[in-house]
Amino acid sequence: MLKTDPDSEFLRTLSVLYVEDEDEVRELLTRFLVRRFDKVDVAANGREGLELFRAGHHDIVITDVRMPVMDGLAMAAEIKSMEKETPVIVITAYNEHEYFMRAIEIGIDRYITKPIDPGQLLSAIQRSTRIHLQQREIAEAREATANALTQVVAVLARAIECRDPYTDGHQKRVSALAEAVAEAMGLPPEQVVGIRVGAAIHDIGKIRVPTEFLSMPRRLSDEEFTLIKSHVEAGIEILGDVSFPWPIGEMILQHHERLDGSGYPRGLKGDEICLGARIIAVADVVEAMSSDRPYRPAIGPQAAMDEIRTHRGSRYDAAVVDACLQLLEQDPLRYLAH
Repeated sequence: MLKTDPDSEFLRTLSVLYVEDEDEVRELLTRFLVRRFDKVDVAANGREGLELFRAGHHDIVITDVRMPVMDGLAMAAEIKSMEKETPVIVITAYNEHEYFMRAIEIGIDRYITKPIDPGQLLSAIQRSTRIHLQQREIAEAREATANALTQVVAVLARAIECRDPYTDGHQKRVSALAEAVAEAMGLPPEQVVGIRVGAAIHDIGKIRVPTEFLSMPRRLSDEEFTLIKSHVEAGIEILGDVSFPWPIGEMILQHHERLDGSGYPRGLKGDEICLGARIIAVADVVEAMSSDRPYRPAIGPQAAMDEIRTHRGSRYDAAVVDACLQLLEQDPLRYLAH
């Protein structure tokens, strides 16, 4: 009787592709595999196996070597060229040097000779797929961390907006628009998430700004505006040593920078400003102009769109502006206060 491995629950979730031309052997081993794995696809030669692999995801491939139409090593070479990390286990009755050398060149993970020992095969599968288990555990840990960070970010964002009723919902709307712009630009999902998080707390430094300045019903003096501008650096100090998997600090510090160097706090230009900050800058301006402020009513979405269109490529990143305009022209009310 085979021992139960601690990884057996993980193994059951794997998708297996099994390729064997001998009917009796294929039937026997298929019965063994379907008892242990939720999904087992079976093929009678390399060409059929390759078609099945191309048609759907497989975590591991088990194949005979000598088969009609296309042999197992030729199929394995094709699979490795498409998905290098997919483990391939070769089963063969031929213990020949030529096959071993070809298998090594292709990058075969395990080589088992017939007659097949089920315990040996299961052990080979476990060893070959252990990296998949480790990757899944890492992904789950990262997801848990990201979820925890997202909850903390939501609390921080709410804390900021409770102090300033005129910007209530501002960060949430900026975050939604920045995320949509990043997606429209075709950025990787992980980067999109980082931009969404950075935008959700881009004004965190305003916690240190006296409330009366945030809600003053008139234009601020130069001295008062200088105090307001300090919120970007205050944001970095508040976050301190918090370790995010994205450059959140840079986004917060740079979201008021402009491509032409006219922004603050450092007067950065062009590519000196990180992409996340360039995206948040556009979303921030558009949302702010579309919302009421203590010293003025909302200017409106059209004026906001005119602003970024006029300064496209000078103050604001051209690709960001193009993506933002496309979204707003389709559905402005989805992202802006109304």
